Amino acid sequence: MNMLLLNVLYLILHMASSSRHETVVTLVPNVLVVKVDQKVFTETQVPLRCGDYQDTEVIWRNGEERLENKGNQINVEVVEMMGGNYSCHNAAGDYLNHTLVLVQDIPSPNRTRRVLEKSHDTDKDEYIRCLSKNYSGIFHCSWKKTEYRMSAAVVFVQVDRTISCSVDSDGEGLTCQDRDSCPFAEELSRIKLTVYFRTNYLLEDYTITPFYIREIVKPDKIDITKVEGNTFQWRYPATWSRPCPYFPLTFRVKVVQHEASCDSKEKVLISETNINATEFTVRSSYKKYCFCLGAKDDLVDSQWSQWTRHEVKNKPKKH
Repeated sequence: MNMLLLNVLYLILHMASSSRHETVVTLVPNVLVVKVDQKVFTETQVPLRCGDYQDTEVIWRNGEERLENKGNQINVEVVEMMGGNYSCHNAAGDYLNHTLVLVQDIPSPNRTRRVLEKSHDTDKDEYIRCLSKNYSGIFHCSWKKTEYRMSAAVVFVQVDRTISCSVDSDGEGLTCQDRDSCPFAEELSRIKLTVYFRTNYLLEDYTITPFYIREIVKPDKIDITKVEGNTFQWRYPATWSRPCPYFPLTFRVKVVQHEASCDSKEKVLISETNINATEFTVRSSYKKYCFCLGAKDDLVDSQWSQWTRHEVKNKPKKH
């Protein structure tokens, strides 16, 4: 009697758990996503359709394995995270169509992330970082895969506005362009971007906090064009938006001890910001030091460029 009650209880719990996660959605043509709760055991019936082959004998395969199911439309069972790559063929074995079935954990605050590492370049809880060199509408997003998911690949990029994106050849980022962008016009809406990654049949999506181009703009490193004694001259980066008076930059200078890092906070000899000129003279008697130069958009609260570093070794004067 106790065994019967246990079996009935298991069946009720199993049916209850199954009813919470029976969600199948289309990500892109030929790609279905089964959304499940990984905290419970799941079995999901997924309908597959080969196409318009009502009068054709249709056989199905999952990879190299032939299925017993036949017909233009069948149901396959997806157990927990075990998706599949299903293809349909005619009686002669000729390929007709395919459906890739991926499995995704239902979003929750405590869900485990497996594909990407958190970015260490920002205080925000982000996995993908986007930057733009100017206001042309082109920006680049990058990420770092976890050690155990190096084979993860982008399967879909969802983005609004008139933006197109292409994945970098190394799979470590993507380049996007807003085709209707105008550098001289104010953006009316933030960019919303979600990247979907696949490892085997596991799917994970990463949504970036919506942003304006002006919030992610970061100039390239500055070119120091001339050094005479302790006087330095430079110019705007070639990649920065033109004309320069319409897109002004502000500069910062830091002079640190010889061989010290430009990011050093303890070996700083001189530090000045909000410099609008493209020339600076180090007025000191230092014989050896490092001159560090950075830039940012003067009109918005954006990011500083990487430091440009120049080592100075003044020869002692002869008496």
